[in-house]
Amino acid sequence: MSLPLASWFPTTLACLLMGVIPTFAAKADKSVPAITSVKPVTPLPVVSPANAIWHVWHDNQGHTVEAMFCGLSGEFITLQTRNGQTYHFNGNILSPEDIEFAKDCVQKMRASSFTQSNVTSAAADIDRIVESVLTAQGQKLNAPATDEQFMRRIYIDAIGRIPTAAEAQAFLSDRNSDRRAKLIDKLVYSPGYTMQMFDWMADLLRVKDAFAKGIPAFTFEDWLKMRLATNAPWDAMVKEMLTADGRLCDNGASGFLLFDAEMPLDGVANLMTTFLGTNMACAQCHDHPLAEWKQRDFYQMAAFFGATDEKDEKMIGMVRKAVAKDEGIPKNMVKKIADVNAFRLEDENRQKLTFPKDYKYKDAKPLSLVSPVLVTWNKTDAALPIYKVDTTKPAHLRSEFANWMTSPQNPRFATNIANRLWKKAFGLAVEEPVNDIDDLSKSSSPELLAHLTQIMVSARFDMREFQRVIYNSKTYQAAASPSPDLSKGPYLFNGPVVRRLSAEQVWDSLMVANVGAVVDNILLRRGEDIKQMSLPKGAITAASVKQAYENMKAVGMTKGALGKAGGSTAGLATGYEGEKPKNRFGMLLARASELPQPAAENHFLRVFGQGDRLLADSSTNDGSVPQVLMMMNGGIGKLVSDAQSSAIVAALAEKTREAQVNTLYLSYLSRHPRADEMAKVNKALSNGLGLTELAWVLANTREFLFVQ
Repeated sequence: MSLPLASWFPTTLACLLMGVIPTFAAKADKSVPAITSVKPVTPLPVVSPANAIWHVWHDNQGHTVEAMFCGLSGEFITLQTRNGQTYHFNGNILSPEDIEFAKDCVQKMRASSFTQSNVTSAAADIDRIVESVLTAQGQKLNAPATDEQFMRRIYIDAIGRIPTAAEAQAFLSDRNSDRRAKLIDKLVYSPGYTMQMFDWMADLLRVKDAFAKGIPAFTFEDWLKMRLATNAPWDAMVKEMLTADGRLCDNGASGFLLFDAEMPLDGVANLMTTFLGTNMACAQCHDHPLAEWKQRDFYQMAAFFGATDEKDEKMIGMVRKAVAKDEGIPKNMVKKIADVNAFRLEDENRQKLTFPKDYKYKDAKPLSLVSPVLVTWNKTDAALPIYKVDTTKPAHLRSEFANWMTSPQNPRFATNIANRLWKKAFGLAVEEPVNDIDDLSKSSSPELLAHLTQIMVSARFDMREFQRVIYNSKTYQAAASPSPDLSKGPYLFNGPVVRRLSAEQVWDSLMVANVGAVVDNILLRRGEDIKQMSLPKGAITAASVKQAYENMKAVGMTKGALGKAGGSTAGLATGYEGEKPKNRFGMLLARASELPQPAAENHFLRVFGQGDRLLADSSTNDGSVPQVLMMMNGGIGKLVSDAQSSAIVAALAEKTREAQVNTLYLSYLSRHPRADEMAKVNKALSNGLGLTELAWVLANTREFLFVQ
């Protein structure tokens, strides 16, 4: 028997266990100069694959199911059955014995990751490389950040929000020498880690509620959240996206390529930038004026997708024809069903891509068929084993390309994601801009970038393990530096750069201050409803379209443009798993990852710089007058000073004025007030300032908006 579906959230994607990646010795890049004073880094052991842990799980009503343990985030557990069905649900329905078994599984899975000594060793090598480069330039590492600075920084970077007063006090009261390492591990294994990684990746992968013509893409969002929740390695995730088959309404992984179904060549340019840090967009129309990429190079790469059909135009006509005489289905619903089912990935047995009719170079003829050829960055690249791909079978071209791209031997794949994650933690990448790292010698520290690449490969593209290493380094835990003037030379990482919180981090920090840590257990899942629109394979009949329409009606998808709509919070209430969000002052109080993607243009998130997701990396943290006005006059300002907010309730629970003020400072600034601040606040409170107003003041400080 299976557990009650009302308590479980199913997806159709299997939880992919980490596969074995062979170790390899990277060939030296002669274009990258070496610093002789830097000692060789300590080799990292390759993380062994986690063994599948199968178990018969019992709920508190006596039902059972056999499933493999995939992950545990807070109270939420992820399991996979033998038929590939994945479930993510609140573990409180399980028997006490199974809950303990799940916790034991977590320890077994962690044991297959880097040990703390591995992490410490790899982090020490980061510090040694950075300090060698700094010394060579007459500079030195910044002094260590204070515990208060480190705590706030790691909460924001690791789980995307500031700590609550209770969380802050718990860490600041800890006197153990390993308290920082323990806090890092606590956070990266918490539900908030998945949420902040989704926010970061949604901007990178252009995650939107709806693609062209309003096609709902909730299955893509659910797929991404599930893969992050199960800590899927980056190479596995990318391979799934590049080789996905079938319809978007059935297979969420297809969403990445289907975003560009109407403009597949743009999609190729985008994936090269996203996954390899290679900017070939200009070469789509002509030889690149500032790089060595030729238009021929671009088309030869695009040819690996030349046998892939991304939109079934015939489907639209077949659906309309099937229901031409059936007046029981509204025309707009017929169109919606047809459009959704038309977006799919299917490989044919013929590569169809040809050079454009206005192709002007002598190395190929206009309209001639393009032969797939992989790009290289150095003359030695083509000799690597991964370049031996089979291009004789058009239907397998995507798979051949994906195997090449995600291989640890790919000259840029591991380096690209390592460089991006370094920027996520430090505010600047080792090589900027992150979408153009073709020449590694131009990075601020080629040695550091090479070491980060080694860590990523040794971790088998486990992004959580990679970030554990970064967070444990003295370089990351150093005091922050002001934003550097890069026109005067590269920044050599004396410490992280002071930076404004992203729109999502600002919002999530305000949410936890006003809702509490429970906000991490509010999960939005909408993909299951979209699957109700899927038509069976084979001939399209009026009956099958009618059934899809009835399925849509049953889940409320016929009432709005997208059912649980994108761009607004209307209709979302029934889409949440775990805790349910409150609605106050016209705002749904959930984390940014659990709101429409992206938010409506007038929402707090968009005003504070959330990207429109039309391009990768489209977010900004620039300040603006509308942001100030929103904090002063908008619903968010009312929420901050609301007496029901978690931070204010916690402060009012204290018995003395000093303790109340201290709690609010911990809630918003993650530190205790200084003596001069306490004196000023006491004077203001004596003159009539209320705690609710003090909370508003703290939330509007620059210190709240920036991470040091």
